[in-house]
Amino acid sequence: MWSTFWDGEKFTRYSKPLKAKAYYLNHYIDLLTGASHPFKFDQFKEYLETIKLQTTEFEAKRIFHLFYEAGYEFNDLEFSSDDTLLVLELEYERQDKWTPITSSTEISLRPLKGVHKRKYKEDFKKVQRHLKNGDCYQVNLTYDFEFAINEDYSADDICSKLWAKRENISPYAHATFVEELDLLLLSNSPECLFNSRVESTEPVIWSMPIKGTLPRTENWKRDWEKLLSSNKDQAELNMITDLLRNDLTRIELSASRVVKKNEPLLVPKIIHQYSLITTRLSQDANLLKVVRAMFPGGSITGAPKLKVMQIIKDIEKRNRGAYCGSTILMANRMCNSSINIRTAVVDLKNRKLNYSAGGGITLLSNCEDEFLEMHLKKDSFIKILIS
Repeated sequence: MWSTFWDGEKFTRYSKPLKAKAYYLNHYIDLLTGASHPFKFDQFKEYLETIKLQTTEFEAKRIFHLFYEAGYEFNDLEFSSDDTLLVLELEYERQDKWTPITSSTEISLRPLKGVHKRKYKEDFKKVQRHLKNGDCYQVNLTYDFEFAINEDYSADDICSKLWAKRENISPYAHATFVEELDLLLLSNSPECLFNSRVESTEPVIWSMPIKGTLPRTENWKRDWEKLLSSNKDQAELNMITDLLRNDLTRIELSASRVVKKNEPLLVPKIIHQYSLITTRLSQDANLLKVVRAMFPGGSITGAPKLKVMQIIKDIEKRNRGAYCGSTILMANRMCNSSINIRTAVVDLKNRKLNYSAGGGITLLSNCEDEFLEMHLKKDSFIKILIS
């Protein structure tokens, strides 16, 4: 079992687990012993409440993988399935530098499942009806893509292929391999849910929502001008910036402010636009307050968040799982949390890779454009693996 994180300059590999728990609605499994224990998810919330953000040194090497469905529990929405994984908690004893394996290995994939354009159009129309009825003003619509892995590869083989070239590494790239489940969670995410750092006596917290997507060409500045001229993309970013500003303020009713707006973000094969929003917290701020206010991220739900989460559940009729969840790393005076887009879950035993993609739908959205954007996001990840 190990986890690997990119810090902007290098990868760090965390290993030798001290704790590994998989939390469900009414029990948890100790992955180090295989034993299952009765446990109410409310107890996990109480546990997060004990983790203070003003701590000068966060407990080293602690990782939480929050799966999307945990968002229903944190927001007191109905969720009744006890066989759905909600959170992975991992603590490690050791950390080392990790470097991708130098190899000519090509990952061979065969498509098994996707979404037909006819089905996408039907769901797009359902979203548009909700928008026109005034139920919401943005919905993030997503789909599963499944691939067969044609040969046996190790977890490090797959990670190394994705990150062999620096230009293919996104700002919040990370991976976790759970040998007990023969499972690899592989994320090349460009987006953070929140970051927190201790400054003098007060923690500072910020978020960086992303909206707007175009293929990135050699002349990225021209691509950027195209994004800036899109009324739809600007409206979408403005909506989510306002939602995240509100989420940050809700943590402790401390006013947040937009530090940057409509900035370019260059990630593998794609250009996005983002905003940067920040606020200060009290010394009593804890992880539960932050997660309750901000998870799941507004950019992968829509607005208003709680209503849209119910709409998504009704239309998508599936669990998103690790995709659109968040990963929290606590170490070295920092608490960093990604939004797990551009994320695959790899079943190494059965040689399958599951990847999801989608995008935000507004009244100004065009069905054909959104369908193509979804595939652009899928291809930005998959084509790196198979190239």
